Amino acid sequence: MEIIIEFLIQLILPIIIEVGLVKWNWLTVTGAVAAGFLAFVVLILAKWSIWPLVVFLVLGSLAGKIRSRKNDHSLDSESALELLDGDKIPKAGFEALNDGGDAKQGKARDHWQVLANGGIFMLLAFLAFANGAGWLNIYLGIHSNVVSFGETCRLLALISLSVSCADTLSSDIGRVWGGNPRNILSGKKMIKGVSGGVTFAGFVGAFLGAAAISVFAFYSDFTLLGDHKNLFWLVLIFGVFGSIMDSVLGAIFQAKYLDETGKLVDSSAGGRRALGKGIEWVTNDVVNAITGVLMLLVAVMYLCW
Repeated sequence: MEIIIEFLIQLILPIIIEVGLVKWNWLTVTGAVAAGFLAFVVLILAKWSIWPLVVFLVLGSLAGKIRSRKNDHSLDSESALELLDGDKIPKAGFEALNDGGDAKQGKARDHWQVLANGGIFMLLAFLAFANGAGWLNIYLGIHSNVVSFGETCRLLALISLSVSCADTLSSDIGRVWGGNPRNILSGKKMIKGVSGGVTFAGFVGAFLGAAAISVFAFYSDFTLLGDHKNLFWLVLIFGVFGSIMDSVLGAIFQAKYLDETGKLVDSSAGGRRALGKGIEWVTNDVVNAITGVLMLLVAVMYLCW
């Protein structure tokens, strides 16, 4: 009976939270659908705890809203450009109004953002389910211990979520309390919100975000993967390092456009700006997804070693 009650709580409470996040404009409807499908795979199929995902979703959304309210005097790139085109603000004041972020920053998270940050977690949960159901053995001929394979997938999933949470809080906390960011590679000052910029406050945010997920590795029921303290630090270190890697990839590959003052910003303003640096199709969502995959590969190699 206790198991059934716990299951219902984990099933119903996330649904209530999702409805609230849509109502509060923290998630779009499509974002909520993607989050619901993610929860189904994790909770129903893999039978993992849903709380790490809930913590990430709430922390990430809350940090984004705090950042938006702190920067109410700032406009996103497209809004600032509309005012500039309508001569409602002088061109000289454009840089002060525009924080350089892409069009999605400060808005409700859509399905692409949910999948970019939680897709690996969902994939690993499905692999654990498929192995437990015998599908990997039947269709791929992969023979593995169900418990050890499942626990390894769950640890890797926590590492991937730690990377996402660290990167999210690093970005939002850095933009609120970090002052002027500097390019992680060149050290040059950048406009706030532009990918590749880092601040000390951002590093603190990365640590806090990774720690919030690492707690679930410490207070877990892992039996085959070593001391829980070591697992905590493993998830924490990978999360912080993943946030740094995300900044490096963002600085090198993410598309940046020339705004009306000649500065590089992340938003194309609906295609009205010329590409100034990076690869046009590489958005922040793409960088997040690539970072997650690379960190997953590094974590797998580390665990194998």
